Amino acid sequence: MASQIRAGSVWEICKDSGEWMIVDLGFSATKPSCGIWTEANCTRVVEFGQLVKRVIEEAQKADSRPLNLLLEAPLSVAFNKRCNPTRRRCENSKDGKYRLWYVNAGAATLIAADHLLRKLNGCQIQREVRLFEGFVSFKNPNAQAKTRNERVQEHICDVLKLKNAVWDPTQACIFAPENLKHQDGDTIQSAFAFLCKDLVPPVIRIDPPTN
Repeated sequence: MASQIRAGSVWEICKDSGEWMIVDLGFSATKPSCGIWTEANCTRVVEFGQLVKRVIEEAQKADSRPLNLLLEAPLSVAFNKRCNPTRRRCENSKDGKYRLWYVNAGAATLIAADHLLRKLNGCQIQREVRLFEGFVSFKNPNAQAKTRNERVQEHICDVLKLKNAVWDPTQACIFAPENLKHQDGDTIQSAFAFLCKDLVPPVIRIDPPTN
């Protein structure tokens, strides 16, 4: 049976295109690190294992609406002419800094997304699942260590920012798959060949406010 998981499209980034589940993906061994927003249960922060169970439950619902699964994690990868990893266009900031898919937090959340989608692909999905990538950009890497409550609030804030962007796409910068190349000669491909080689979803990027 063919997988019912596919890349969403730019025109499907709107409130009424399906049932939305928005996830700020984390991969901690000991702490709740994943923020979730759903239409039924609003916002929660859970451990990674709890998140996997929750996503599978949503995908297995007997619901005529597709499940629009928006993950704040890299869902595509880029390589340059020399076949080395390179940044995607959505990873460029206005001040010349980068938050890259293949190092630091980007690499960790890419691994988390891989494990989540492998589990999802291996179960009996009852409805179409459309993938979208979220990108809440350029947090300060030099900020002081946060308390547990501050981390929880940050996860909640990120999923609500992405939810607001879906409800009003003018609040975000949206990159179609064909616009993710940083320069000529780059290749963009799915990070999940086990799903589909051309599964490259659009990216919904939320920029920090300018002062």
